[in-house]
Amino acid sequence: MAVNVAEYMNKFQQEGLEALKETQNASLKAMSSFREFTKELGEKPGSMPSFENMPSPTQLVEMSFGFAGQLLELRKAFTLRIAEMLVEAQKQTEANFKSAAAVANKPQTK
Repeated sequence: MAVNVAEYMNKFQQEGLEALKETQNASLKAMSSFREFTKELGEKPGSMPSFENMPSPTQLVEMSFGFAGQLLELRKAFTLRIAEMLVEAQKQTEANFKSAAAVANKPQTK
């Protein structure tokens, strides 16, 4: 079996760049939302924007922990996928070694 290392590395790098672009775009979107939120302060120095639907302290705690829970679940799912990939790689490696050992231990006929 031949492995095209250059092709593999190129694919790996392109996927990494795409993931980075998505992360950067999400960060830019969040910063843009924050900029819109603070826009009134720049337009009217010394004034405070009016706040609508301000959550209570209890709601803020619930929202914060809800967000943290979502992050944790996302991280858990990601880590479980990595673990599954490692298990599959280990199984494949063990199968390859067993196959190679069987070939190596097979009596050779001349």
